[in-house]
Amino acid sequence: MKTLLVPPAGAAAEALTGRLGPAWSVRQSYLLDTAELDLLRVGVEVRLRRRARGKFDLAVSARRRGTELGCYRPRGARVEYDVVPEGVWKDIEVRRDIDSAIAASVIAGSAKARELLSTTQSQWALTGGYETLDDARLSELRVHGPMVVRRVKVAATGLGLRRVDLEHFRFPSGRELVELSTRCCPQEVREAAAGFEQLLAERDVVVAPEYCTKTSVWHDEIVGRRQRE
Repeated sequence: MKTLLVPPAGAAAEALTGRLGPAWSVRQSYLLDTAELDLLRVGVEVRLRRRARGKFDLAVSARRRGTELGCYRPRGARVEYDVVPEGVWKDIEVRRDIDSAIAASVIAGSAKARELLSTTQSQWALTGGYETLDDARLSELRVHGPMVVRRVKVAATGLGLRRVDLEHFRFPSGRELVELSTRCCPQEVREAAAGFEQLLAERDVVVAPEYCTKTSVWHDEIVGRRQRE
């Protein structure tokens, strides 16, 4: 379950954790797509993430509205349902760890981005969306970003929530999103939703009037920059 909060992130973190200046973990996230955003256009997102201690992972995700389970998913894929103010999305993700030297070469532009994808990830990037893409698109992948991601954990076990994260996303243009989220198993949705709503009501935070996805912001960032150029 996810919702956006009104910035600033620091004030939200203090209200949710009850601590002055809580410590944030920091990572960077890059979007891999063509100049024309062919993958985002069909509902596929490829993310290269730099985690703590210089480790990297790569995720290829396909998103669909609703909760139906009838669609194909690759072997080893992780399925998550995102319950957000605009509805429910199903995210089917294939993730793997990436050698840090190869990831650094791709970010620097001295290696091709498609070299990061496994065979399964490449196939999912081409076939997981609403349309099947030509393999040539993967040779045109570019590195967009980074987006800086800061995260702080929020204790809410008293409300029946095992894990709650507050994340602050800063895009290359400086645009910010502040997102509060919790995770649960499908059979725990009702209890988790009640606890999540109680958390928002009890802490001094303001829910944003509209919800937008990070994917939509990436799209606006890249299209806007291309138009300015």
